Amino acid sequence: MIEKMYDIAVIGGGLCGFASAVKAAWNRKKVILVERRPVLGWESTWAFQLGFDGANSTVTCRIKDELSKVGGFKQNRADAPILEMTLDRLAEETDISVLLYSYPVRLIFEDDAAFGVVIGNKSGEQIVKAKVIVDATEEALLWRQADLKARGSVSISPAKQTIFFNHAESGLDLPLALSGGIMVYPSVWAGEVCVEFNIDKSDALSARRSIPDILKIVRQETPQLQNALVTHSGNEPFPLAPTVHFPPLKKGGRGDFESIGPRHPKLRNLFGAGIWASAVENTPTGRLALGEEIGKIVSDCEGIEEFPQKVMTGSLISEPEVMSDVLVVGGGTGGAIAAIAAGREGAKTTLIEASPSLGGIGTGGAIHSYYYGVNGGIQDEVDERVKNLTPLFAGKWGIRGFHPEVKKLVLQQMAEEAGVDILLNTVVCGVLRGGVTIQRKAVAGTSIAISAEKKEEMNKLLGVIAVGTEGISAYGAKVFIDSTGDGDVAVMSGAPFIIGREKDNLPHAFSQSSGRLDKDGNLTHNNFDAGYVDPTDVEDLTRGRRLGIKQYFREKFTADNRLLYIAPIIGIRQSIQVIGEYQLTLADEIAGRRFEDAISYTVAHYDNHGHDYENESDEAALWVWALGNWQERIGCEVPYRCLLPKNVDGLLLACRALSMTYDAHMEFRMQNDIQRIGEVAGIAAAMAAKKGISPRKIDVKELQVMLKETGILDEKYRPKPAIAERKAIQLPAPEELDAKVAKELVWISSQRDSQNALALKNLLNSDNPHIRFRASAALVWHGVDAGVPELLQCVVERREEKTEGVRTVPLWQAAITFLGIAKDKESVPALIGVLEDEAAGLDALIGAVRSLGRIGDESAIPALVNFLKRANIPAERVMNSGMRAIEDAKWQIELTVAEALSQLGAPKDEVRKIIEPYLNDPRAYVRRYAKKLF
Repeated sequence: MIEKMYDIAVIGGGLCGFASAVKAAWNRKKVILVERRPVLGWESTWAFQLGFDGANSTVTCRIKDELSKVGGFKQNRADAPILEMTLDRLAEETDISVLLYSYPVRLIFEDDAAFGVVIGNKSGEQIVKAKVIVDATEEALLWRQADLKARGSVSISPAKQTIFFNHAESGLDLPLALSGGIMVYPSVWAGEVCVEFNIDKSDALSARRSIPDILKIVRQETPQLQNALVTHSGNEPFPLAPTVHFPPLKKGGRGDFESIGPRHPKLRNLFGAGIWASAVENTPTGRLALGEEIGKIVSDCEGIEEFPQKVMTGSLISEPEVMSDVLVVGGGTGGAIAAIAAGREGAKTTLIEASPSLGGIGTGGAIHSYYYGVNGGIQDEVDERVKNLTPLFAGKWGIRGFHPEVKKLVLQQMAEEAGVDILLNTVVCGVLRGGVTIQRKAVAGTSIAISAEKKEEMNKLLGVIAVGTEGISAYGAKVFIDSTGDGDVAVMSGAPFIIGREKDNLPHAFSQSSGRLDKDGNLTHNNFDAGYVDPTDVEDLTRGRRLGIKQYFREKFTADNRLLYIAPIIGIRQSIQVIGEYQLTLADEIAGRRFEDAISYTVAHYDNHGHDYENESDEAALWVWALGNWQERIGCEVPYRCLLPKNVDGLLLACRALSMTYDAHMEFRMQNDIQRIGEVAGIAAAMAAKKGISPRKIDVKELQVMLKETGILDEKYRPKPAIAERKAIQLPAPEELDAKVAKELVWISSQRDSQNALALKNLLNSDNPHIRFRASAALVWHGVDAGVPELLQCVVERREEKTEGVRTVPLWQAAITFLGIAKDKESVPALIGVLEDEAAGLDALIGAVRSLGRIGDESAIPALVNFLKRANIPAERVMNSGMRAIEDAKWQIELTVAEALSQLGAPKDEVRKIIEPYLNDPRAYVRRYAKKLF
């Protein structure tokens, strides 16, 4: 968590900033390193400038040594993924506080001293206070704010862009010069080469537009690369010159600009660490050497001691500076399609995206394949264009799913063709709403929105406050679309929401994907569960990103285990679900429900990556543990009301934060289905903007007609019910009662009243133990005691049979949760017996604790207290992935016990002693659960 005070704050985590921070940390300074991207050393880890010729500073030598130890350095060239891991490990080793995803907004200064920096991110605005400030941004943003005007305007310099080929044939004499200034360089790995070419300006959109023509030249002029596979490209270009020039402070200087020196001429504790501040060779080693020198200088600066609180304010923006018809926030899975759809409808559309490319998880997130979902609409055109362009990138090699680089380009092309104004590397950190000015008051570690007047019950969204490389700006529109994934705009605007699952508010497991070659040499990806993270908290998001990167580290990298790249976008599966005018449910999806205001379809299965269904909803435990239906295909229509957040007007949702329950989200989160919602939102927003009305007031029937024309509501895509709804249960003849029918009856009974469930009592006499178990689960669901004996017997006898299906557990473990639902006190001794059973696993133990809490028998209090004294309680959770990531689970055990003790009426002081250590846990989701219980 952001601390109250640092010795040194380095703003900008590129190579200059990184080396400054490391050097200062070596000198025993408390350092925070703030970077807007999710990586350190972006010049090499993102722009792929991997040549390490030149000055060998101490930090440079250390990096080279670490790379060499693990096989990531050869012929003075580094491997980018290994370098990313190495820089992160070095930051951790030197105890540098790292904060990613955060942009500088404003330098806080007065007279001759700087006191801190206001930073902006998806969590709002925060203040970082430090005795010494280092501006290591590429744009000299803080330096320019300190009354020192740049010479002319900030310029966009020429730049270099990189493309990587794999499977290059032998015979290449590298480095190799091609026409147009194109260069081909070797890699650490055999068969891989790096192609570099110059572009007129350092702009990711311009760089991507150039790639097809460059590939044609490379393949034409280099026989060894004619059939090679393009695997990845630089996430952004590398600038060849400073983007800002300052008036000379003295005669002289080198190159095409004059050095102003590292110390600010007016602020005694502000230093510059960038090629704009000092004459230095613009290479990775040159930047590292400069940064190390600055780190040495700032370590000797005493800085300031007193901090006048009156200057500690954030940004104040009264009205939007840029206006559009439709503003889409988030250019990922849903947002890119939403912007294209709105633009094609003639709306003046602006698209704000936090990353340097469009497409979200399927492109920058490296999950470049579709899994379930429904086709139809603009996405079919996207897929066709991707298919047609892929041969230029793939050569003779195969691609799992679709090529992520091709889809990035196609989405950009289609957005530009639709007239969309695209703003990359820009994050929304606040909103303007209700016709009043909203001030983002920055305080250390948090953000508070303060309105100048009373807010209306229905907040009218007027604008968003966004921060980018040039600081903060406000953007207005007639209609807004929230495609942030986490519902950032909706939540900031006052919409109600839920986060994670109900019992402990834990979000779905996240992934940190990467690119690799499969055993046949084709392009594929690593998609694995890396752990848990709260993406609404930027500090926890930073922790999650670093945790994901850490999973890939090996003591020795080889051609067999190396990565092509680490995905720049972290794979967040779930966080916030905004509550809208209708909240879609798992029951809706299972029944294949239809709605009068249907605007799309969704189809998948209950794709929950968790195994701890004792912590999931009762409905989820029934569907998976009792019925074995994890992989059952389900889906339904999607009502327009799911796109309309409560309490906010002028906003549509078009991302995984749609209005639905946590359980419903497990099915409704696939790329195809979110792309469909993007198109719906784009068309609806354009309709509303053209007519000058709220998106709440559009004619949904008119929208449905348009969606039938685009293919979104094509009848051929309509999902069929997995289990059709029935008004009453009637048992079939015994010879007709197979396992499938019994499962359907049990589910239907859970959705009806207890009288319907009583019809299942006869199933308790079945010879099939699974039918007896399911019938018992259905009965206790409605509080019918007749279901308890079978469940209790399962626990007492430790029945190991599993319900047929994926993600099921032994019957005795599943029965624990249903005994809690039954709230039958006769079960207490058996559940206490589970707590005393040293062979019982983590989830059986947590399940027993939860069930004891639900039953409410205070006689269980001593057993729960004694349970925490056990020395051998399982405290680790192995994640569901090939990487076998391990998560600490002690917090789950102890906080669940605290919750159960509280439910049973244990002394509050004793309960709080268990909770208190977790109130300051570094994991935001753990803190949230602890605060919920405290």
